[in-house]
Amino acid sequence: MSSIKRIAVLLAAFVAIGFVSQSFKGSNVLDRAIILGMGIDFDDDQLVLTAEIVSPGNGEEQVGTFSKTVTVRGEAIGQCIQYVAEQTGKEASLGQCVVVVLGQNYFEQRDFSDTVNYLINSDSFKESAIICCCSGSAEYIFNNGNALSQSVSMSIAAMLLDQAENVAVASNNLLDYTRSQHELDRTGYLNLITFVPSANSDAQQPDKVQGYFTYSKAAIFRQSKFVCYLDETDVMGKAVFDKDVSGDSFVVYDDGMAYTLKATHKKTDLQVSDSAVNADITLYVSLARTDSAETNGFFNPQNKKLISDAMLEQVRQRAQKLAQSFWDKQVRYNFDLLDVHKALKRKQGESQALSLKPMSDFTFTLTVSVKEG
Repeated sequence: MSSIKRIAVLLAAFVAIGFVSQSFKGSNVLDRAIILGMGIDFDDDQLVLTAEIVSPGNGEEQVGTFSKTVTVRGEAIGQCIQYVAEQTGKEASLGQCVVVVLGQNYFEQRDFSDTVNYLINSDSFKESAIICCCSGSAEYIFNNGNALSQSVSMSIAAMLLDQAENVAVASNNLLDYTRSQHELDRTGYLNLITFVPSANSDAQQPDKVQGYFTYSKAAIFRQSKFVCYLDETDVMGKAVFDKDVSGDSFVVYDDGMAYTLKATHKKTDLQVSDSAVNADITLYVSLARTDSAETNGFFNPQNKKLISDAMLEQVRQRAQKLAQSFWDKQVRYNFDLLDVHKALKRKQGESQALSLKPMSDFTFTLTVSVKEG
């Protein structure tokens, strides 16, 4: 069972626990503040931890399944978590935490490897938890639960775990990110979360903030230090290379009609030598179900090809441009998300010279093919 499903079951169980809590004084569950997610900011030389917690009610405390946020300040993440326990009067539990969000004033200004090391070495914190960063403050992100009418932690985790692969945006968990910072070139990325307010459609609560999260950008880190941002185009370019991510979508035009083609799967072959990288990518695309033109209706000849060669060529040109642009960005900021250094390591062994080899030292050849399928 996935972490999200486990927490959903746990939240539902809290209702039942609340009804019988008075009959089971001293229960370990009642003594815990279960942290679903954490946002970490940096302000005035201190960490600012915003924890989304859920806990069964005790005594006169309201019983329910709704989470609440607690914000504390401290010198280190461990101290902040202890302050959460003191503020709630319950032992803070990290075993069900599904997401950690780093605020912009934290990840842009500081080496946050001490926080990552604390979490990865924790006995209870799951290595599979999502770690990401955000525009603005993480405290602001976590205090928009009412706008979403649901848990912020659960929303972000579901968005990145369940949706990302289907829309050509890769996601990162704590273990994968930690490994990236200890690989040969020590480069990794985090998804960038942004909360976007939207128009209020609730006539009963006209002043209520409503909105949604976007996650179409990313940030690059080397040894847990910020390097640069990837915008939407950069992320799409990375997705073209990523064999584990499908869902790349392309708008093409044929006979005056607009169509959306979506990559259902792909084949990628990256050949690396001491001085050259050759990428051969094949995308298999099909018509998305939300196209603006009818493709299987009564008026279409039964033998008409659904996707014309001209449409496939448009996709090829677009994918080639995106992939090339992403490679150029890697060269410009000297980072490696395509595991070029790792491929060389398998051939040459690890060395200091190899780890410092800049991306600009490689010549790059790219071939993109697109087929219907």
